[in-house]
Amino acid sequence: MLRRSLLVWGLGHLALGDRRGWLLLLLQPLALGAVAGVSVLLLDTTRWIVVFPCLTLLIALWLGQAIHAHQRALALGAQSGGELQLAWAMPIVVAVLTAFWLFGGDHGSPAATLQEYVAAWHAGRSEEARALFVDPPAAAELAAAWQAQDDYVSQRVGQAALMYGPASGLDPESPLAGLRYIEVESAGSPDTAMVAVEIVRRQRVETALFGLIPTATQETVLVERAGVVRLRAVPTRWPAWLPGSQAPPHAWRIEAVDLPVRAQTVQP
Repeated sequence: MLRRSLLVWGLGHLALGDRRGWLLLLLQPLALGAVAGVSVLLLDTTRWIVVFPCLTLLIALWLGQAIHAHQRALALGAQSGGELQLAWAMPIVVAVLTAFWLFGGDHGSPAATLQEYVAAWHAGRSEEARALFVDPPAAAELAAAWQAQDDYVSQRVGQAALMYGPASGLDPESPLAGLRYIEVESAGSPDTAMVAVEIVRRQRVETALFGLIPTATQETVLVERAGVVRLRAVPTRWPAWLPGSQAPPHAWRIEAVDLPVRAQTVQP
């Protein structure tokens, strides 16, 4: 009974002659469809966390109806010992919840959107990165902009590497690895954000532990601000017939990438 109910809602109840199994059988596709619909609408927005209680409720119903069928079978005289079959569902539950926390809210914050953009930039996936803009540029236009930005960063990182030496951690062969992204305060509305793109280096700092034992640490030091990324939260497409259509959720998109900008070099 437990195994049947874990596969399809209501099969265990129907095997016991419980007509409530038909209701559970009809409820399963409706519940799956509702959670899938909520996920499609909200998972990529600032309200992505709403999907979590919906997901946990679905899991609770799934396991709950299976356990209820098992208990009914025991009450009718079935032999015990099948409870361990619940362990089959645990890896699936863990996988689903892990995937939610890994991929939920991809654009629910400026940092998440920026992280996806940077990954696409470093990999040269211009077509994928287009969707992250408020006004998506052409793929060829974005690729040309990336090439110009790569050339600029390579030049500045190469100059800094010559100035500070190998201990700086700056590698002209991998210039993008020398960039740091820091969200800075913006004078605009809460729906806007600004992220500074900085070239940074490592610096050895010698100290004394308890004033007696010489030690050394590595600090990250700003070389110069190379550019600025401006982001804005834009309303997502929201069906008018759903509640909340007057105040739809938002997703963070890139408004502009200003790189290079005039930057003041920090002297050693």
